[in-house]
Amino acid sequence: MRRPEATAVLLLLALTSAFAGDWQALDQPDLKAQLDAAQPLEVESLGAPVKTTRVGETMLVPNPDGKTYDVLQWYFKGYSGPTTCFISDLGTGFFKKDGIPDRRQIHICGRVLGPDGKFYIATPKWDEGMELYVYDPAANELTCRGVIAPGLTGERRPMVVGTDGMIYGSGSYYDSGKAGAYKLDPWTGEVTDYGPIGPSHKPNGIWGYYCAADDEWIYVASGKVPWYLVAYNHKTGEEKVLVETERLGGSLSVRQRWDGCTARATRVKGRGEEPIEYWLYKGEAIVKTDNNPPWPAREKPADTLPPKPELYRERLDPDPDGHAELWYRTPEAKAAAPENPPEDATPEQLGWQVVNYKVDIFPALIRRLVEMPDGRLIGTADFYLGNFLVDPATGETEHPGKIPLSHYSTTFYDGKVYMSGYPSSPIYVYDPSRPWTVGKGTLTAPAPSVTDPASNPRRLTYLNQWSRTHKMYGAAVGADGKVYFGGILIRNGHGGGLGWWDPHKDEGGGIWEPFTAYQIHFLCAANEGRELVISTKAVRDDKDDSYTPEQGKLFVWDVAQAKIIREIEPVPKAKDTGAVLEVRPGLVLGATADPQVEGGGLLYGVDIGTGEVLFRKQVPYDFRFDSGRNRNGLNDYRLGPDGMVWTYVGDMLVRIDPSDVRVAVVGKIAPPGRIAFADDDIYLAGTTELRRIREIVPR
Repeated sequence: MRRPEATAVLLLLALTSAFAGDWQALDQPDLKAQLDAAQPLEVESLGAPVKTTRVGETMLVPNPDGKTYDVLQWYFKGYSGPTTCFISDLGTGFFKKDGIPDRRQIHICGRVLGPDGKFYIATPKWDEGMELYVYDPAANELTCRGVIAPGLTGERRPMVVGTDGMIYGSGSYYDSGKAGAYKLDPWTGEVTDYGPIGPSHKPNGIWGYYCAADDEWIYVASGKVPWYLVAYNHKTGEEKVLVETERLGGSLSVRQRWDGCTARATRVKGRGEEPIEYWLYKGEAIVKTDNNPPWPAREKPADTLPPKPELYRERLDPDPDGHAELWYRTPEAKAAAPENPPEDATPEQLGWQVVNYKVDIFPALIRRLVEMPDGRLIGTADFYLGNFLVDPATGETEHPGKIPLSHYSTTFYDGKVYMSGYPSSPIYVYDPSRPWTVGKGTLTAPAPSVTDPASNPRRLTYLNQWSRTHKMYGAAVGADGKVYFGGILIRNGHGGGLGWWDPHKDEGGGIWEPFTAYQIHFLCAANEGRELVISTKAVRDDKDDSYTPEQGKLFVWDVAQAKIIREIEPVPKAKDTGAVLEVRPGLVLGATADPQVEGGGLLYGVDIGTGEVLFRKQVPYDFRFDSGRNRNGLNDYRLGPDGMVWTYVGDMLVRIDPSDVRVAVVGKIAPPGRIAFADDDIYLAGTTELRRIREIVPR
């Protein structure tokens, strides 16, 4: 089997000698007619390689008997549903399947056990407002109380029981850019909606991230640029800001105690770098100097909650038939288990019991697809749904498992697969020559921790500690043997950052200061990896809300010097510099939207050694390298084994000759998707089914 990367390199070297004189782009006045005449390509479906669902939270609710618990085990197909809840009463054996309507998100809901013994769950009903669900363990019933705070939504929905025994919750108001708060009386069901509170975060995003409440005040950590600690008097309506952080790098959390409230902040405005701990009392933030709270001593209520059962959740991910298991062991069963059990002891002999679920599973959308060094393909299913392998020689596919990664970027080094994405820009390394271990353990033989060197894949680090990023979109390998990832911030900023990992030293690093107004969407290695070309999108500057660059930039990173040595603005007024590829040593071919023609695209050539823009060539339709299509895997821009650049113009698959930038139409594909090469065939992501087009790559 031909290796696409090796073939492309040989052809690239051949093209280098063939490029005589100045690099110019061929004019193609009939290109629009060719694109419009493109015919649909004959695409073969190879079936859905991944059928699964998302495993939600396991919520424990104490039973009225004071001894046992109910288990609420959640599953959801996607972030907007359908969402299923399996209710298991560990005391009586009662079991039933329930759920909540679509367009609600249970995986980031607010939840709290009320003083009445019922379990309260808050999640927005799309754009209508905060909706309340109540689980009654006495009746084993989940009911909806409807929208309790109109207009209150947000990704964070914290709930707490205040010191007065009332339930308090928070969220966000997108229109005003403010946090919000409400109170629920669990005994009467009465809701008091306090509406928006605190300063507006506009033009930045808003999250009512944490809340706490005492007998008179609600405290909300309103974030994130900057963070405000807002105090709201729920008796008089007075509100004030107690703490404000710096715009960049600050953090703030609020904690509910049984007898009062506390907070912790970093990078407090005007107070330096060190974190500060606070008591929250009478609407004030009092810096902690000892562990003695300022409020009068209260008698701590007796802890009436029974000891929780021990849970084993690794079998909750359903198998290809939809079968899943939750294993549990009560404290009594654990105490009665033999101290030195035989090696062949079964879980049941150790006191474990199992709850079986029959879960609905669904074909997963394929987001990414790329060739591995061993000739197989590695694909990525929808967010957090894991990876799959394809052997083009046999046509077999395998879904080895999932890791806690929303996967956006991939590169290869020393035969291993390096993956990054979200949350907090983790790096996972996968060795395809070894068995996949994550999620493959048993109760008596657990899989190694995902950070253990024995784990495969293994999480190496989180790059955001150096790069500030949350999502990594681009990846490349430098001549120094480091793997590099570039990406963007979300929630606490708009810019981007560059991070790296050294596999030889097990060390990471990164930089973000040059990218406070530039998100990184693409990376490519140049000059045999001695330099990296970083392609960016201009955004509002994290340091100054009033400034947004007129156009995106290419940054050239010198690997040996570990610094940016050149900045290039190849397309005036273009908000982003799009996708980039080195097509000849030191020469980069870029593709982006044409800022002068709505819906049009632009190809450009750059000499990264001099910064000179050698040409710009208009094409009739946009390449659509926007962030949504990038993260969803609905575009691609890469060298094929024929030495040509394969990409999409609109929904048309095209090949671009690097020598003269001639665009040759291959055919129409709907929808487009990431491209992987195997001999003369291409494989496509972009749908729930793996697609293949036979004998389409010219030799």
